Amino acid sequence: MLHPIDEAYRAWSPKSCQMSLRACEVFPGGDTRASAHYDPYPLTMQKGEGCYLYDVDGHKILDFMNNFTSMIHGHGNDKITRAVSEQVALGTAYAAPSEGQIELAELIVSRVASIDQIRFCSSGTEATLMAIRCARACTGKQKIMKMEGGYHGSYELAEVSLIPEPSLRGELDRPNSLAIDGSFPDSVLSDTVVCPFNEPDMAKHLIDEYADELAAVIVEPIMGSMGMIPATKAFLETLKSVTSQHGILLIFDEVISLRLSGGGAQEIFEIEPDLTCMGKIIGGGLPIGAVGGKRQYMQIFDPSNPNKVFHASTFSGNALTMAAGFAAMTLYSASEAKRLNLLGEKLKNGFNQAFQQSGIHGQATGLGSLVNLHFTDRDINDSRDALSGMIDAGHFGRLLHLCMLKRGVMSASRLMFCVSSPMREEEINFAITALHESLAELRPYIKAERPKLLA
Repeated sequence: MLHPIDEAYRAWSPKSCQMSLRACEVFPGGDTRASAHYDPYPLTMQKGEGCYLYDVDGHKILDFMNNFTSMIHGHGNDKITRAVSEQVALGTAYAAPSEGQIELAELIVSRVASIDQIRFCSSGTEATLMAIRCARACTGKQKIMKMEGGYHGSYELAEVSLIPEPSLRGELDRPNSLAIDGSFPDSVLSDTVVCPFNEPDMAKHLIDEYADELAAVIVEPIMGSMGMIPATKAFLETLKSVTSQHGILLIFDEVISLRLSGGGAQEIFEIEPDLTCMGKIIGGGLPIGAVGGKRQYMQIFDPSNPNKVFHASTFSGNALTMAAGFAAMTLYSASEAKRLNLLGEKLKNGFNQAFQQSGIHGQATGLGSLVNLHFTDRDINDSRDALSGMIDAGHFGRLLHLCMLKRGVMSASRLMFCVSSPMREEEINFAITALHESLAELRPYIKAERPKLLA
């Protein structure tokens, strides 16, 4: 039996429902991108304009997902559109170098202090993969340490212990390496050491123990997929100190967090990693990834290096993405990053006030222009805390997402929000009001079905 909120959503979006049935004929489960899928079915979009999306049912929806943080300037930005249009006429991709590659690389190198050299690829997934290969080749070691709940792309090593299932994850000071599905070979699990997030002493102990086998430690300064949880400075400082002592490469995955300042989250935390993975905003809305870092490590990709790491990728550095990325990053100044961060803080504070006034346990976490909602008022320091809140919430996280959509506000289904440059305080206030109204709609159902969520 459908929940009343599901029924209301279906009545509100009949054409998207039809599109979903059509999609099920050609895609398994109607889905060709797991992160963009949600129940009972996702809205089908017709176009984007500024900070708004327009679906097939004619709804105008404020877009706080921004293609999972990548559309920093929203949809159809004039300068990016012009740059792409001019480049299309000159060709979209060459199997050869172009000046556009150099221009975008020079811009990024000038902003991110830890990066001497850079290498473009086609996705954030590919960026983290090549960073890990770089670390293994440079150190001659095989194991990788990643954070419990950390996500670094769509391949096995990057997804180990992505969801720390309580019955399987082990003790906090020594988490188990867990597969998220049946595609994981045992070798991947044995090559991955899982580290508790935001636990400096535990991290130091594990790195010391596995130092002779560890090629790299990879970490997101803001843990994204488990709810925009910022690392503490003490935790990142410990990772930096201990990896340096043992000759282990420290990799920052800044695919999401680069937007927080001109120099990324590492500039805010004042910690320089050995390698940095990037993507999303640096492509201006087109597919991109990049790995950059200290010259001594990046030289492993030099084609003249007899011990080089071979990296070939058909669309890496393609002319179209370089044009879009250069336009987008030129527009994204330090002052603009600061403005979006202030809007994000206003959004987070407004969301927290909405939960407090609703009498429902909940909070918003995040940093700057990145925000996430959780159905718990307990402290959230790591993925275990976040997952506990998800379990406590039951299906009300999903239902809140639907309620917000019906009020014209789109986030990721995991309740992640990010701010884009077309937004002003008007849009922030609109989203805050939508949350107040959505929580009021949910409260009677929570009282009947999940009373422990009530304050």
